[in-house]
Amino acid sequence: MKTTLMIILLMSISGQVSASNLSAASCKLPADTTLKIGCTYNCGRFVRWGVRKAARKLGYPLQLISNTQQSKDKLTDLDGLILPGGADIDPKFYKNKVPTKYKNEIEKLDSYVVYTDEGKERDQYEYETLQSYFKNKSLKKTPILGICRGMQMLTVSQHIPLYVDIKQQLNIKKRNYTLDKISVEPNSLAHKIVGKTRYRGVEIHHQGLNLDYYKEYKNRFGHLKVTGTSHSGKIAEVLEFKNRPVFGVQYHPEFTFGRVRLNTFKWLLRKACEKKRGDK
Repeated sequence: MKTTLMIILLMSISGQVSASNLSAASCKLPADTTLKIGCTYNCGRFVRWGVRKAARKLGYPLQLISNTQQSKDKLTDLDGLILPGGADIDPKFYKNKVPTKYKNEIEKLDSYVVYTDEGKERDQYEYETLQSYFKNKSLKKTPILGICRGMQMLTVSQHIPLYVDIKQQLNIKKRNYTLDKISVEPNSLAHKIVGKTRYRGVEIHHQGLNLDYYKEYKNRFGHLKVTGTSHSGKIAEVLEFKNRPVFGVQYHPEFTFGRVRLNTFKWLLRKACEKKRGDK
């Protein structure tokens, strides 16, 4: 597994993209101010590295808090939040909020869900955290970055179900340490962050946003948009929110390196800076 990951990392470095439209943007922190960024679970070595490198590039003092559930830090105390990758989400958080045909399919595929202690620890906390976030107007400037499972939890928080297993439902192999081609819409946030409408992202997942459901009930989700996909539009790779600085990616920017990694974390930190300054 380590060898596979190293090959992917080297490939991603060779595919660095041009400077994005956001690279020229800046936000200057007030003197003696530190950004406080939290992770809902263990940030992971590569996430910590990516965020800290982006903070050094921007000149931002940074306090990175891993596992905010255990640290007891409140969302209102943070300048930004990361929902990192990790375990499958228990379908009970989404199957009861969808029509019968979708619920039956989800239950039929229950044996493909990987139930873990990590999932039990994270599911309720992250779900409730996001429900509180979207209901609290005072948090509307607090940026959130969802990575892999994090994007899936953002999906579930909006009452959109997941594909339980992409092999069974889409006939696409599980994306275990693969490097997929991502296509994003022109002028989307992802395009502005990365600087290209096509780039590669490291994948580690077998679930994802149910695009069939999203497209069928798209009129319900005017506040968000799937702006990036892979596999000829079958897998959702980017989820953007129109009314809040919330950005979800199915791929792992922390493993992808290059500008994909750097600019993704720079976006989070710049938005955290704007929140800290009270920018409108």
